[in-house]
Formats: sequence, C-alpha cells, structure tokens
Amino acid sequence: MPRPILATISTSNMAHNLRTVQQHIAQQVGAARFERTKTFAVAKANGYGHGIEAAVQGFAAADGIAVIETEMLARLRELGWHKELVLLEGFFEKADLELLQHTRSITAIHCQEQLDELRSLPAGAALKVMLKVNTGMNRLGFRPELLSSVLTQLAQLQSQAKVSEVIMMMHFADADAFDRDSVDDAWARMQQALQQAQLRQFRIESLSVCNSAASLRYADDLLLEGYRNIIRPGLCLYGASPMGNAEHEAAIDFNLKPAMTLKAQIIAIQQVRAGETVGYGSRFTAQEPTRIAIVACGYADGYPRWADASTPVVVNGIETTLAGRVSMDMMSINLNPVPSAKLGDWVTLWGEGGPTIDRVTECARMGSYETLCHLNLRVPKEII
Repeated sequence: MPRPILATISTSNMAHNLRTVQQHIAQQVGAARFERTKTFAVAKANGYGHGIEAAVQGFAAADGIAVIETEMLARLRELGWHKELVLLEGFFEKADLELLQHTRSITAIHCQEQLDELRSLPAGAALKVMLKVNTGMNRLGFRPELLSSVLTQLAQLQSQAKVSEVIMMMHFADADAFDRDSVDDAWARMQQALQQAQLRQFRIESLSVCNSAASLRYADDLLLEGYRNIIRPGLCLYGASPMGNAEHEAAIDFNLKPAMTLKAQIIAIQQVRAGETVGYGSRFTAQEPTRIAIVACGYADGYPRWADASTPVVVNGIETTLAGRVSMDMMSINLNPVPSAKLGDWVTLWGEGGPTIDRVTECARMGSYETLCHLNLRVPKEII
C-alpha cells in the first residue's frame, strides 16, 4: 500500500473563496464599480501547490488565470481554459512570443529587452500586454519617471499592430504589513505613471493593482473610477490570509475555507517515561508518562521543519501538539490529550477539521505561501 499521507484539494472551497473575495470587494466599492472589475486568479507555482488542474476547476468563475511559467499557458488551454491567461513575469526569450500568440495570452512587459523583442512580431500579430510599473518594490518594472520612452515605443508597436491593448499594472511590497505609508507611497508612484500616460495621450483603459492583501484591505481606495480594474488575488483563494493569523484578519475573519487538507496516519505509538526525550536534538522532554504517536509526515513532504512544540494537530476531533523536532519523513505528537487514539488513526495537520495553515506556519515562523508551495510531489493528492 502507498505511504499513508494524503492532501485533499477541495475545488468547491476554492470556488467559495473566489466568490467570497469578490463579494468582499463588491461591498467595499459598490455594485457599479465592481461590475467593471475583473478577477484574474493567480495560480503560479502549480496553483500554490494545489495543482493546476484543481485551479481550473475551482476558479472556473474567474475572468482569467495568471501564472509565471510559460509551459503552463499551453497546459491550461489543454485543460479547457478558454478565458484570459496572463504571464506575470512576461516572456523570457523571443521563442516564447509564438506560444503567447498560439495560446492567446497576455504578457507582462517589465524591461527594455522585452520591448525590443516585441519588434520582431509580424505586423498584425498584436499581443495584449501588461505594462509593469516599478512603484518601489524594485523587483520588476519601469520606474514612473522613465515611462515616457516606454510609452513612445508602445505607441509605435500599436501603430504597427504588434501590440493591442496596454494594461498598466503594479505590485505592492507591503500591502500585507501594517505600514499604510508604504502602500500610499507605492500608490502615489502608480498615479505618477498614469499621469505620464495622460500627458502623452496614451490610452490606458485597464489597471491591475490589487493582490490578495490589497484586495481585502484597500480595494475602495485602489479600484479607480474611469478604468476597468483587474484584481489578482492569489493566496486568499486557497484559504489562507495574506496577513497570516493576525487578529481580525485571519482566514476565518474573511470567511475563507481551506483548499488543502493534509492528513497522515499514526504508524507507531511509544510509551515515554517522565524525563525521557523524543526526536532529534532531544528537544521534547516528557514531564510525565506520555503516549507519543509517530505520524507519517515530515519536512520532506513539505511540513515546516521548524514547527515548534506549540504547533497544533487534530486527532479524532481533539487538538493536541507536536512533541519534538519534525524529521525528514516523520513527526511525533503528544497523545495524552487523546486517550482514544490508536495505530492507524488519521491526524489532520492542517485544513478542514484541523488547524488553519496560518496557525501552523505561525508556529514555524514562516508564511503560508511557502508551506503550501513546498508540498512534495510524493504526497498523493485527491481533488474533490
């Protein structure tokens, strides 16, 4: 039999989260403004570890799907996705342009080299592009004060029917933090970029500004009247909060449901005496006679290696905690709170019926993003 560990992916919960985020934004901005807002679900990193197949099913009601991997464009079309596709990092070489045309995808443009490659397109083979503005993250994009030349080149490419619509986009560095000043500074730079376009009479009809955190927190300020707005929620669609387990901003506060539930079976039980230790480094010392369960999941499966002894798990509907360091293929948990537990019982490590992914990662001092993406391919997935 296969190793007793399973990740269950709920496409109905993914669909619920998409609706919930859209409803949350509609309440912020009003029905009229939301009608002009499109939702592009971010499914990079194989749908944040959930699988691109699950993303296609779960986000069927989205207006588009955004990825960074060029090979995913063709895969998404093979899976029957007929709506918009976006390549968030843009293309990497000239050969990718043919794939963009074949898959009818939108590409980000963030550097001069990409603009140069667009000139090689045949006239009439126009691509829709997202012009990335560097608003302070200093990762990808053109600085607002340098946009004049970029807009001139894009206008020329439009006149040659090599570029069709230009969508202006940005990405916040700190929308998930408690630093509104940083958000305001980045937004001011985006407005500077829009002013550059207006001064040059360059037509921008659509903006893409809001990631998960900005969508949940600041949509009323950031979805501008007079433009078609495109939001790009990612992590929140998978049932985690971009603000982690923060008070009043945890996943439950936004009515988000876990898309992934990770479970593994108890494969051994040890009777540990008071004063004895458990696991590598002898990090756990029993204060009393303790039943310790060995569970078939470790950091090689994607569970956070540095999860501490306060990290919750659920056995038979009862919450208990880890006992000792997570090893490569196994972990140990304290069974004293669960006297009914026995060999073969399933332990919910996160998801439905267990702790939220945000609680688990908080105990490991890491983010839900990386934990979900680190789920190893050796862990079987069941899409429901």
